[in-house]
Amino acid sequence: MKKFFLVFCFLSLSICGASAQKVMKSFPFNICGTLKEDYEGYKAGTPIRLCNFAKLARWQEQEDYCVGIAINDKLISVPFSQFRKLNLEPVDNQSFWECKALQNEVYEMLADKGYQYDLRQELNDEASDYIRKLNNSRLLFEDSYIEDYVSSVFASVIYQKFNTKKSENLRVYILKSPTPDSYMQPDGTLIVTTGLLSILDSEEELMAVMASEVAHHVLDHSLINVNKEISRAKAAAFWGSVAAGVLEAGEEYLMRKNEYYVPGTATVAVALVSAAIVDKMAKRMGMTYSRSQEQAADRCAMEFLAMKKLDPTALPSALNKIKRYFIDHKDYYTLSKYGTYAEFDKRIKRLGEWNKFDSHSFQKAVSGVNTFNAIIEMDGKRYADAAALVQKNIDQKVATEDDYILLAKAYMGMYNTDEKNMESLAFIQQAKSMTEVPNLNADKQEILILMRLKKQAKAADALQNYIGHLADFQSQANNTDDLNWVSNELKWAKELLQRVQIM
Repeated sequence: MKKFFLVFCFLSLSICGASAQKVMKSFPFNICGTLKEDYEGYKAGTPIRLCNFAKLARWQEQEDYCVGIAINDKLISVPFSQFRKLNLEPVDNQSFWECKALQNEVYEMLADKGYQYDLRQELNDEASDYIRKLNNSRLLFEDSYIEDYVSSVFASVIYQKFNTKKSENLRVYILKSPTPDSYMQPDGTLIVTTGLLSILDSEEELMAVMASEVAHHVLDHSLINVNKEISRAKAAAFWGSVAAGVLEAGEEYLMRKNEYYVPGTATVAVALVSAAIVDKMAKRMGMTYSRSQEQAADRCAMEFLAMKKLDPTALPSALNKIKRYFIDHKDYYTLSKYGTYAEFDKRIKRLGEWNKFDSHSFQKAVSGVNTFNAIIEMDGKRYADAAALVQKNIDQKVATEDDYILLAKAYMGMYNTDEKNMESLAFIQQAKSMTEVPNLNADKQEILILMRLKKQAKAADALQNYIGHLADFQSQANNTDDLNWVSNELKWAKELLQRVQIM
């Protein structure tokens, strides 16, 4: 009976009790709520169910749009101008996002302008091409556990099937970039950077950022912005510049000495080009949002958190941490009116005060990302940034031997006193105590610290161990990059051992 009644709601509309009009376009709903005010003889607080939104054929002075609501199994047609009298109460992701689309004129736009399938398909194709190029250029972060964790948070934000004909594939990828950022492409692909995961402190904050991006997608902001553009760059020229940027970054990486060796990973530093790619891609796909669009998305995100019975202030908390990142890195341009995060201060102030968020379970889940970002920072000789990232893992008691080695390297890059060098040596000893498997980075760093401390005899013993471990690694290496690296390291270690022995 209920199914039949909803179908009836979908097909049979009238305007304020008048004779039926021809329905031009209609969108089905199934959202419960109440009347905010008395309406058509029904008292405020009366339970209702929203059945549909429809565009009607214009007839005399009647309105173009109306919604159908069910009250006590009776269909009532409400002019859309009276929509404010309805208090909708979404109880799940599906009904929430449909409700936000309805409240933000998405269905009116679709009813008036259509779906623009050709433009949507073009944007979707470019979005897919973008992901393929990121993947082929090794710019996507790959760690099964962390990828699954981020996907699980995203799954708690998205809907399964929307009541429109938009072609989309809701999914999430992690981009190798120490800069905190997130953006949702027109095809429903969310990108979050490793930098964003590192600066946040809770799952609620990550969910808040994701919800804001999903809101931009649901409200069709990218398509609206692309429609406003006068002209767009040729696809071949655009992707040509992307490919050139990645290639240039890779060549630059291979031409300089690596600060921290990761076996099997030859182009970690191509992540440094990602910020430029993101900026170009965002402008091309209409993801440079206006102030009103940001406000609408932020409101949706905070209301979403409230619906999930989570603290809505997780959004301003997350945005404030993004702002602090750019201030700490003295990147004031990004926060200026010309930058990616223009008017960020005003945006945060509009959202109000926030509570403190600090979740050990979240920190544990993303600890591997912190280590990865520290390696990128170390490769760029940004020692203080690298130290801060691994210290975050140490403070949360989720540090690995790599974190202690990186902290030792960072200290040696920033200081040269006996006290700090002894601290660095203690970090290396801590790293070695955490595993029975030889760590080549720990071996080499120990040698360098002992040489600084003028402990040549101990350095010679450490060199002998390092040479033995390198030989073992050489026998197992199976790619050219690893073989070249171990060959150079063996040459360096043997030459240094000769010098130490005659000192």
